Amino acid sequence: MKIKVRSIEYYYEVHQQKKELPYLVLLHGFLGSSGSFKKIIPFLTPFCNPITIDLLGHGKTEGSEMHYRFATKEQTADIIKLISEQFRCPLFLHGYSMGGRLALQIAIHRPDLIQGLILESTTFGIENEQERQARQALDEQRADSLIGSYDQFIDDWKQLPIFNSAQIGEDDKLTIEKIQRSQNPLWMSNSLLGFGTGSMPCLKEKLNLLNMPVQLLVGAKDQKFTNIMKAMHSRINSSTIEIFKNSNHRVHQDQSEHFIKTIKEFIQTNTLP
Repeated sequence: MKIKVRSIEYYYEVHQQKKELPYLVLLHGFLGSSGSFKKIIPFLTPFCNPITIDLLGHGKTEGSEMHYRFATKEQTADIIKLISEQFRCPLFLHGYSMGGRLALQIAIHRPDLIQGLILESTTFGIENEQERQARQALDEQRADSLIGSYDQFIDDWKQLPIFNSAQIGEDDKLTIEKIQRSQNPLWMSNSLLGFGTGSMPCLKEKLNLLNMPVQLLVGAKDQKFTNIMKAMHSRINSSTIEIFKNSNHRVHQDQSEHFIKTIKEFIQTNTLP
């Protein structure tokens, strides 16, 4: 379904609507789309109503020629408006990587909308100013190379160590790559510039404000994000953390059965009567 949200045409799918089940919104990562979750949707429907959203400039959702439209506050406002006006709240919210950064922003700004928060392989931002500036420079470099040769950018992107996984089959790898190569290069460039990790506000000092149940998911082979999410766990009193022994960055694809089992337990434990 497509709907105008703050002058942008967003695409989302409600995969099931059973009144007795809670809703779960899933937010994908950079270069992804609703299709990133296609394989696991049938395994979620027995215990929740899954909703997938194509984030700004991704998949079937419009982007913008102006990178500031991709800024944290803009995208946060978009998804808050979409969720609050179109879906039954409070609901469960899941975010993977870039989608996790956005989900965290939403939970901080509108906790009343969230019954439970699920964060997968994500970060609260960069606290150190020098590290932040270095990451901004890297995002700008990547944005330039992306525009210069999109196919080469995708070839380089899929070789990043965090995406190295023996758990994902060849068919799934092809699906991921097809989604990535179908994106609009200008919008992907603007996504990096407007909502890259170096550009988002650091939420480290606000993590203790989260009161809803929080489930953290990360792969043990993804050492950088394991460290980040352990730090997040130490600051969120209501959080639990699951470290997937044989997984890298894409937990929901590396170990989908374990991922679904963990999500199911979290939702069923924290569903309001």
